[in-house]
Amino acid sequence: MKTYGAEQQKWKLGSKGFTLIEIVMTLIVLSIAAVGVLSVFSVGITGSANPLLLNQALALAEEKMDETIALKKSGGFAAVVPVALGAFVPSVTGFTWSRTVNCVTAANNLTPLGMPPCPPAVAGYELVTITVRHTVTGDVQIVTLMTNY
Repeated sequence: MKTYGAEQQKWKLGSKGFTLIEIVMTLIVLSIAAVGVLSVFSVGITGSANPLLLNQALALAEEKMDETIALKKSGGFAAVVPVALGAFVPSVTGFTWSRTVNCVTAANNLTPLGMPPCPPAVAGYELVTITVRHTVTGDVQIVTLMTNY
């Protein structure tokens, strides 16, 4: 049987817990780690609304492109005209849209922005761009090439 001296007995009895300094240091280390982890979560939560807004902007752009294709089918090639800044009906908060129409010539040159669309006699193609803007996410664009036939 092993016997312990008085000093060893005292040390053995006192080793059942943590000292105050050990507890304070552990709390400091854990709080620093928690701040780092929580900052990552806050950035993730802040950016989580953007995919929803981007999906809404994409759906609205597809809707306007479908309307443009229907406008071309019902009114002809010349009916597709630029729209500088349009609002959605019914109104969709934070979203606006625009349509640009650029003439594509035989040399594959586009007319500069702001110019009127192609006269039908010049070329048979127009490059139509639908842009949906949102104050938070920015722009979403859909581009198509329309023909005059």
